[in-house]
Amino acid sequence: MSVTCGRGDKKTAKGKRFNGSYGNARPRNKNKGRGPPRTAVPPLPLKKDKFDDGSIVKIEIDESLFSN
Repeated sequence: MSVTCGRGDKKTAKGKRFNGSYGNARPRNKNKGRGPPRTAVPPLPLKKDKFDDGSIVKIEIDESLFSN
């Protein structure tokens, strides 16, 4: 079983600190940086249900079924 994100992860800065090692996620030289900053991605628009045609179905409930 592998740890995906945390102390045991070799690819994250937290994992590098835990192991006491260095690499791309935790460079020794602070001036080198960790690459360009990541930009926020806008959320995707909601998908339209292909079975929804916008029609409304009228349902009649027989109340006599619920009486004792």
